[in-house]
Amino acid sequence: MFNQRFRDICLTLLKKIKDLYTKKISPYKAFGNYLAWGLVFGIGFMLLFVKLAEDVINDELKIFDQTIINLFNPIRSPLTTQIMKVITTMGSPLVMITLGLITWFYFFKIRKHFWDSTMVITALAGSWLMNELLKWIFHRRRPDVLQLIRVSGYSFPSGHAMVSFAFYGMLAYLIWINVKAKKLKYLLSSFFLLLILAIGISRIYLGVHYPSDVIAGFSAGGLWLIGCILALQVIR
Repeated sequence: MFNQRFRDICLTLLKKIKDLYTKKISPYKAFGNYLAWGLVFGIGFMLLFVKLAEDVINDELKIFDQTIINLFNPIRSPLTTQIMKVITTMGSPLVMITLGLITWFYFFKIRKHFWDSTMVITALAGSWLMNELLKWIFHRRRPDVLQLIRVSGYSFPSGHAMVSFAFYGMLAYLIWINVKAKKLKYLLSSFFLLLILAIGISRIYLGVHYPSDVIAGFSAGGLWLIGCILALQVIR
């Protein structure tokens, strides 16, 4: 009885979503597809962050975090540590601000794409400001373990994960819509996506963030990135 009712509710919900897309979103054609996928991913990122935030407040992530942290123990070595330090530097303010200014100059001065260049700075600055606000709200202390690099500030969500997701994700998107050569487009976009993942992993390996901090950073950064992409599409 319950299963049948649950199935009916799901079918009704799917029908309403289909009708919404057909009547309200589909007429916008390409932008409608951006809007539809943006809503799906945006809601997903938001729900994931809310769930993690709730678990942090209720202190329910100890087993989850420790289980993932333990997976890094077998691969720890001086060489791996040096590699992780280099990777995590790619998510530092100095590197991302430098790359942001170079990208801004390229799109604004050379390509004459004002809004593309503006959205690069928006993705970078906006995600950083949001991260500072979220850290201040949650006040989660960093892992109480041996940290392989010196850091300060609160832990949740990871700033490196959040800002790199928004910034490098925006670079990957701009490459995707501006580069015509398919092989180069796939190569560069994949590089930035893998870099985002690597930066998150490096923060866990170096002992400066819990895995839940990194996942929350990805989800919050993803939400901001979706907003930036949709805003850019509205302008276009």
